[in-house]
Amino acid sequence: MTEKQTYYVSISGKRVEPEPSINDQLTVTATQAEISELQQQLDQIQRDDEKTQFRAPIPYKSADNDKATDKFNEDIIKVYETVYVLGTAETRDHIRHMNILNKLQDSDYDYPGYER
Repeated sequence: MTEKQTYYVSISGKRVEPEPSINDQLTVTATQAEISELQQQLDQIQRDDEKTQFRAPIPYKSADNDKATDKFNEDIIKVYETVYVLGTAETRDHIRHMNILNKLQDSDYDYPGYER
């Protein structure tokens, strides 16, 4: 059995670190293989992010029904799901309170205050 160790995940920084830093980080306990998989997921959202930024300067192109944005959202959901599974009780509680998994699965137009 591979030993689990504590790691610190910065989703916005797209990094996994063995030591805490001053950045916002989520704490996980994982094997090296699990951390390698998580880093691959973070690398993928970096690539997705780079694709979506090409659309940003186009003022008439909406992010709705944009394949690059949809891919980014799907991949970031996977990252949060992985971090949730590997996370400490505090990390899982934080993600639950963020309500990020449900929020990214649904268009924000379905929230109160947005009219279709």
